[in-house]
Amino acid sequence: MKSNLKTRLIISIWSGFFIAVISLLCAFKIAQGTDSFSQFSPWENIYFLTFEFSYFFLISFGLVSFFSVIFFAVKNSRTFNLSLGLINFLLIVYHLSDSFVFNLYRTHLNMAMLQMTFLAGGKVVVFTWQVWLQIIGIVIGCALLSRAIIFLAEKFSKLRKLATVIAISSVLVFITDSVIHGYANAVYKTEITSITEKIPLLKPFTMTRFLTKYGFISKEDIQKQAIQAKPTGGNLNYPLKPLDCKEGTRKNIVFLFVDTLRADMFTPEIMPNLWKFGQKNAVFSNNYSNGNNTRHGIFSLFTGIPGSYWNKALTSSTPSVLITALQKENYGIGIFTGAPLNLPEFHTTIFSTVDNLRVWPRGSNSIESDKFAIEDFEKWVESLPKDKPFFSFIFLDSVHAYAFPREKRYEHFTPYWKSVNHMLLDNDFDPTEYLNRYKNSVRFSDELVQKVIDFLESRGLMQDTILVISSDHGDEFNDNKLNYWSHGGNFTDPQIKVPLVIHWPGKPSGERTYLTSLLDLVPTILPEVLGCTNPTSDYSVGQDIWDPNRNRDWIYASGWDRNAFVEANRIVLINKAGMLEFLDKTYRKSKDKTIPAYVSEVLEETSRFSK
Repeated sequence: MKSNLKTRLIISIWSGFFIAVISLLCAFKIAQGTDSFSQFSPWENIYFLTFEFSYFFLISFGLVSFFSVIFFAVKNSRTFNLSLGLINFLLIVYHLSDSFVFNLYRTHLNMAMLQMTFLAGGKVVVFTWQVWLQIIGIVIGCALLSRAIIFLAEKFSKLRKLATVIAISSVLVFITDSVIHGYANAVYKTEITSITEKIPLLKPFTMTRFLTKYGFISKEDIQKQAIQAKPTGGNLNYPLKPLDCKEGTRKNIVFLFVDTLRADMFTPEIMPNLWKFGQKNAVFSNNYSNGNNTRHGIFSLFTGIPGSYWNKALTSSTPSVLITALQKENYGIGIFTGAPLNLPEFHTTIFSTVDNLRVWPRGSNSIESDKFAIEDFEKWVESLPKDKPFFSFIFLDSVHAYAFPREKRYEHFTPYWKSVNHMLLDNDFDPTEYLNRYKNSVRFSDELVQKVIDFLESRGLMQDTILVISSDHGDEFNDNKLNYWSHGGNFTDPQIKVPLVIHWPGKPSGERTYLTSLLDLVPTILPEVLGCTNPTSDYSVGQDIWDPNRNRDWIYASGWDRNAFVEANRIVLINKAGMLEFLDKTYRKSKDKTIPAYVSEVLEETSRFSK
């Protein structure tokens, strides 16, 4: 390669062009996997693809041209070639990985996902050797493709005028698409702003102030934008006032949660033990988690506030108001989990004030860890003074890992997928064997649930213990034929509707069909069990779970980069751009685009505890 700066810049343009083409191919994969092309109009598809191409052309060209200038100064062609190849390789790997992740979870590749995948010691995600071989093969392919791009860029470097036209056109297209987004954001055109969230790494600018200042949009348009304002500020002001709790019933409390348990698993066939227990206790059949992932589901359970407060709680290490109140009332606190407590960071949030907290569970896999969690719970309860009330959180992880003992007696649902390979999942994949494996893991966890029940009954504790059995979120097997798998991708019932069975001495048994969520447990327990006299608004946005005359027909739900309000027939989504989208319960566009009447309530509740 010649040591000519202009030649290197031309090579940078062509390299950026080929990277942008690869990004387009990945964009096609995202669009097809998410049914985007069928939902977008032709002009919206053009907008999506041109924005994707121009954005990643500029990223690639910018990075490569930067090194062109740097290494031209030192006359080091080999270093420039190496840098060009490395940049191309990383961008190709990112695009391929992101297209896979987005189609599976509907969120772009981010640090939280990388942490959960690679820094959890196999506790959260386990790769089989077959999957590792596929990954290695893909990485090698990306390296070869990167080298091929360098070869092509050098060959095309003679076409300087064409390269110049490509570069200027890409800049103009990017500016045009950015202006379109800025205007759409200002005038509440969600059909445009929702498109940009499918472009990874893109943080499009807004221009509301500029358009308002020069009279391009009216105050009425701004009011629509204000409806979607997010709370800002520093740490949490939570609770608003110190809790004033007098001696209540002081019953023991046990939260027994099965990770990733969807509501329709609560049947006599799949969970016979829990079903039998439910017939003698309270069953809430229209209950939701407030998150489509563990972080937000468990956070809302313990705090009574929406998952949108998570980051503030994390940066301020704010503990659960329930845990704090229990500690002040001298309860024993025992946390026993089959999953690590630092991913998500519960050890520095809801459990930050719990002494001797075991962050990493015992056991080499989720099956062992779940068994140890129950064993440790039993030993801990037996070690407590007889007159000391206790609270315990038992969190079983086997269903999340699709794990159960490989013995014939645990193979209730066959045939089942012996070796899970997520790379095979697409919209045409038959989920039957995958779902059967999931059901087998649920059936195994049902036995563990019964073990806890048996222990409490054998020690004569049930008459003095509130036992809450539920889950942090559900799991999806492409239920709505939009290529959604697992959880964390949307807010449909498969991902956020969870069973809820409560044994509460003195409360009548039977089914409750009115809408409830995990947010409602804290504002129920604090006044009834601990005698807290504060108004609920001091510490929660939930309501008494026993009250059938509830004044709310929607629930909060949070995800990694989205929030939603789930109604009976509609999902109102706040997307990454901070805009409202209106979807039906299958996650397709809803015909009902009316602004919810409860928006002012949402704005107050999602800013109430900010400071």
